[in-house]
Amino acid sequence: RVPQPGVRNSTRLLDLMPENTIVYAALPNLTSTIVESHRIMQERINQNAALKEWWDKEQSGHHGPNVDQVINSIREFGDYLGEEIAVSVSLNDKNEPVAPVVLAELKNSNGFRAFLEQQVAKYSKSTDKPGDKPDIRFVEDPLTATAPMEKGKTLFVWIQNDLFAASPDLQQLQSLARGGANSFTSSPFHNRIAEVYQQGAGLVVAANLEKIIAQTKAERSKGERDARNEEALNKLGVLSVKYLVLDQNQSDGKTHTRASLSFSDAQHGIPSWLAAPGPMGSLEYISPDANVVAGFVVKDPVRLVDDLLGVMETVSPGLKKNLDQQQADHGLDIRKDIAAPLGGEFAFAIDGPILPTPSWKMVFEVNDSAHLQQTLERLVVEVNKEAAKFGKTGLAWDRADMNGRTYYTLRSADFGVEVNYTYVNGYVVMGPSRAMVERSVRSQESGSSLLRSARFTAGLPTDGNANFSAVFYQNLAPLVQPFADRVANSAAVPEAQQQAIKTMAANMAPTLAYAYAQNDSITFAANTEGGPFGLSPATLFGMPNSFEIQHVLQQGLKQK
Repeated sequence: RVPQPGVRNSTRLLDLMPENTIVYAALPNLTSTIVESHRIMQERINQNAALKEWWDKEQSGHHGPNVDQVINSIREFGDYLGEEIAVSVSLNDKNEPVAPVVLAELKNSNGFRAFLEQQVAKYSKSTDKPGDKPDIRFVEDPLTATAPMEKGKTLFVWIQNDLFAASPDLQQLQSLARGGANSFTSSPFHNRIAEVYQQGAGLVVAANLEKIIAQTKAERSKGERDARNEEALNKLGVLSVKYLVLDQNQSDGKTHTRASLSFSDAQHGIPSWLAAPGPMGSLEYISPDANVVAGFVVKDPVRLVDDLLGVMETVSPGLKKNLDQQQADHGLDIRKDIAAPLGGEFAFAIDGPILPTPSWKMVFEVNDSAHLQQTLERLVVEVNKEAAKFGKTGLAWDRADMNGRTYYTLRSADFGVEVNYTYVNGYVVMGPSRAMVERSVRSQESGSSLLRSARFTAGLPTDGNANFSAVFYQNLAPLVQPFADRVANSAAVPEAQQQAIKTMAANMAPTLAYAYAQNDSITFAANTEGGPFGLSPATLFGMPNSFEIQHVLQQGLKQK
């Protein structure tokens, strides 16, 4: 098993960051993980004579350092570092972004400086272009050091006891050297990040979006059109975002990712749309074999429509006026006739083959099915009136009563498509065929839905709680596999790449991601096999032109 870095609880590096920090990122020392993955990979390669011959040939063909040399450099570099490396970007007194500062703890400060100087000298010798040579300057005391006239070309490095600090801006190191009280440690942004460390930090990325948005406001709203767009974003609640905090760590063979988005005003726009976590009965109509599923719960569909119409009126008053006229002409009201009859749950899925007809599915909660059906029938009448003006047949209804339930079919002879649906248990279930709608109902009645499938439950939180505000699920391997087989079996694809393509498709693990809306924040989370969304670093190497490398890494990174 490849060792994974543990979580961290110390906020030492976070506490040393500049006062006006707006972006903070910290990652664990991944040296042991990378080195052990490489060792296992080499072991797998050596077990296969053909693979070893190919790998040796690939490595000998490189003019620069090969993979073994790079891994060795990473190992040497990482051995000097502590358990965390952190970087931040801050604002100066003029509210302008300044150069980042990088901090790390050192296990051996004297040895690290000698090693770093050696690596810089080695790189300088390897390039003939003066502009490509790194300009790295070690400073003994930032307070007495002076910066060159041309800023941004020199990287200043300061090593003080067990602390490593580097920045292209000497003032950043000078501020750090002065010490004293740091107002950042008592700021709400710092305290929010510190909460992650209290729970155990992995990879951490945080941004003070409130300050970033304020800093870029003048650039966003220069002209009249930009001002309208700014107002639209404000109505959508986009400009009320406060902090983004992401944490990702690994345990029990899974990657655990949490991203929290907080808002200064959650009373309108997107932050006010999502409802609190609750059971999603709409997913009961999705089968365990679904390939893609997205679902969410809103507080009030009418309020959501009101917000969207308000944004439309702000961005394009003429379009909103035309919509109002169309509603009056056809006797329809989007708010009263479509949004009001609906409940808060909505689910969409690809639940079956995509050829010859995509097996799409939609499940909506309905509070007033009679009103919604009347609206649909009136809408079809209006559509057919317009179609007749252009010599088109329009839409035709068909209905069948089976097992005490009415199934509706709406066909378009002009385009050769149809929509089938039925009302059941407070939901409307839609699909491209009546048979598919019937299967959806049976999934719910038999209790054999997606919610109870092993692939879905494997991605649930450790407490098994299936109450969410929104959910996204993918199991794309069954869709990708046939295409991968066709490509892999093509005579034009080399044998090594054929195997790589098949391996990549076979190792696409299902993924479940979900969201919780909580007062003034929305938290997104996922627990996935191998990596985010089931894509490990090895799988990502399976992109075009890297199939051979992907195959090698996929084999090497497999746990023993």
